Amino acid sequence: MRRFPKLYAGLAASVALFLLLGFWVVQPAARNLPAYLSFSADTDGIKAWRELLQERGPQVKEWRLGWDRLPEGTGHLLVAVQPAGVTEEEKKRLLRWVEQGNGFLLFHRSPEGWSTWSVANGAASGGSPSAPGELRRVTGPGAPAGTDAEARVETADRLLPDGEAEVLLSDAAGVLVSRQPAGRGSLTVVLAPEWLTNGQIAKESHFDLVWPLMAGGWSTVLVDEAHHGYRTKPGLLAVYPAWLVLAGVQLAAALLLWLWLRGKRFGPVYTPRAWTVRRSDETLLAAAGWYERLGSRAEALGHQQRFLRQLLAERWGLRPGATPQEAAEAARLRWSEPEAERLARLLAEPGPGGGVQAFVERTREAGELIRRIEKEGRDE
Repeated sequence: MRRFPKLYAGLAASVALFLLLGFWVVQPAARNLPAYLSFSADTDGIKAWRELLQERGPQVKEWRLGWDRLPEGTGHLLVAVQPAGVTEEEKKRLLRWVEQGNGFLLFHRSPEGWSTWSVANGAASGGSPSAPGELRRVTGPGAPAGTDAEARVETADRLLPDGEAEVLLSDAAGVLVSRQPAGRGSLTVVLAPEWLTNGQIAKESHFDLVWPLMAGGWSTVLVDEAHHGYRTKPGLLAVYPAWLVLAGVQLAAALLLWLWLRGKRFGPVYTPRAWTVRRSDETLLAAAGWYERLGSRAEALGHQQRFLRQLLAERWGLRPGATPQEAAEAARLRWSEPEAERLARLLAEPGPGGGVQAFVERTREAGELIRRIEKEGRDE
């Protein structure tokens, strides 16, 4: 019995040593996340912009579903930063969603394929050419008033908005930010997604230029992650409103708790001693009566004595023919004096009288000693 704590301690130490050696030998490399993720703290992530927006503006959430599942209602702003793999069907659904009274803000270096905007090189659009990454002076209604706004633009392309579009920011090479009305909503495109990155948001006037684009009293800002490869397929519960799903979960939890309380018994289950004692007495009395009627009482007691002597020979090393006194001397080394005398009495020849009750008492005592000797053998 004393070996188990040491065994467990050794096993735990071995497992801990194995894990430490494994971590030291094969150290996990840092995960390289894609660019423009709202939960990425890398230099090319946009987590800093998201946290600043949460501190100053509306509720910000990640959107990992397709654009055909955008939320119902109005007052939502969907922000997509350099999205990839946008289908024409998604663009059509997005336009209908915007026309209902929502907004779409696209940060993309070259938003080709969007029918709302045309894109051309800065020189072709009539402006002075610009080198990618060059520091540019940015002007327009969206620039901070009374300041000399400067920013770095990584693309040489510029927007060619139509007559309905509003020019928000521009530089010497052409238009950088344009807003197009659509029904009761609007679509805005920005040619500088790098302004939002963790490495650029606090440099130059990037945040001051981006922040006014979020204005409009939006109730929720949704950051698109579905077109960065983080798309969640809606399950069965997605077709139900959130309040109904929550109510169903709470009801199920309450039902499980009620069933558990109704069926769980706290604490151990005890069997009434009176029942077990009565049951064992009835069994012994029935067996004793059966032996008495067959005249086999002495034979049954003889079997008990032989089995007891066999156990003493196996456990204590006594010879099978040892006298009751020799067995008592061996028992005094392990047990008390009354128990040693009890063993000697059971190994002695039983008297002729006593009847059924005496047979029952002697059988019970022999059974107790047999169980005790067997238990001592297992413990050793």
